[in-house]
Amino acid sequence: MVRRPNVRAVVVRVLIIGLFIGSYVTVWRPVWDWASAHVMAPLLAKVDTPRARQYVVSGEQARAIEIRPVAGTELVAGMAAPTGLLFVIGSVFLLALYPTRLYWVYLGLYQWLLGGLMLGALAVGVGWADWGFVLFDLLETDIYRGTSLGLPLLFAWLASLSDDTETESPPNS
Repeated sequence: MVRRPNVRAVVVRVLIIGLFIGSYVTVWRPVWDWASAHVMAPLLAKVDTPRARQYVVSGEQARAIEIRPVAGTELVAGMAAPTGLLFVIGSVFLLALYPTRLYWVYLGLYQWLLGGLMLGALAVGVGWADWGFVLFDLLETDIYRGTSLGLPLLFAWLASLSDDTETESPPNS
């Protein structure tokens, strides 16, 4: 038998998702801009080695940092601050399915942790070795993008497993 969702549950979910998107656009995006321009870019600019002097780190682009050679215009690496569009897509999915669980917060924390690793890899690339840029590229393209959409599905699967075990009643003795 297929259960039909009640109207109240649907309205609550729509309101929660609307509040999430509204606060993301009005509150989080300015914080995101500030984090890239005033935290991420200055951290990379503080790397002071002979190798680092051949790169320019810029946080002028909204919500992103760019690394270019001093004597050139080609982009060596660019990093958007974590919790962008992939976070919104995954969070809306999780809020629609599980509005009372904090899975969307876990997704955001995961993305910021991975963002810290990517920033560290860029610091290695700017200051010490080319493998830092290679590691950053791997983390950004394969790990961050792939797992940011896969993690909400994993949360949903784990939640369905826990829901199944909670609905099964233990036998009476």
